[in-house]
Amino acid sequence: MLIIFDLDDTLLDTSGAITPFKMRECLKRLIEDGASVKDFEQAYADLMALNNASPRSKDAVSLFARKLGCEPERALAELTAPLPPGFAIPTTPGAKDILGYFFPKYPLVIATGGYPPFQREKIEKAGLERSIFSKIAILEDSNKRPLYEGLPKEFSIKPEKIWVCGDRVETDLAPAYRLGFKTIHMKWGRGKMEKSADWIDHAISTLSELKGLIR
Repeated sequence: MLIIFDLDDTLLDTSGAITPFKMRECLKRLIEDGASVKDFEQAYADLMALNNASPRSKDAVSLFARKLGCEPERALAELTAPLPPGFAIPTTPGAKDILGYFFPKYPLVIATGGYPPFQREKIEKAGLERSIFSKIAILEDSNKRPLYEGLPKEFSIKPEKIWVCGDRVETDLAPAYRLGFKTIHMKWGRGKMEKSADWIDHAISTLSELKGLIR
């Protein structure tokens, strides 16, 4: 058996901790670049609402910048800028317990997309022990299929013995399903807005539920 975890909004509470902070920093950059905002807190609430309805944070920031009549480049760069010293990132409920539970049993893999230095910083600030993972793959785009394709041979495990848990149906789970892997939809962050397709094996709200599913 092999278990693959997405990072953001699967192992880490990105939407609850990192995103609110980053949206404030993005708004500050937009104001510095000429955006006229009468009420910072109202503008922040509007940006957060737009982000919650958008597929990606950078889409929300770009659209918000256009609405305010300014360029989004500096604000977009803020999304992957280093976090402040001492900034702690919480995991999703039960994440560390479930990793500790499965670590002695099966190989564990992180498969995440994003800016590699920032993704590594998240892992560190969340206090995830890198040594418990047999592989940590950080992809600069959202296409996980090439990574998935190599895992059965790399770990000498049949596709039907590989489980993938993630919040994004199309990027995390669909390529896994097409390769014959088992799929688990984590309903956290943006994953709450996505409908679980009928081909998905299981949908969960906390990682603690994996104990009853992966055996």
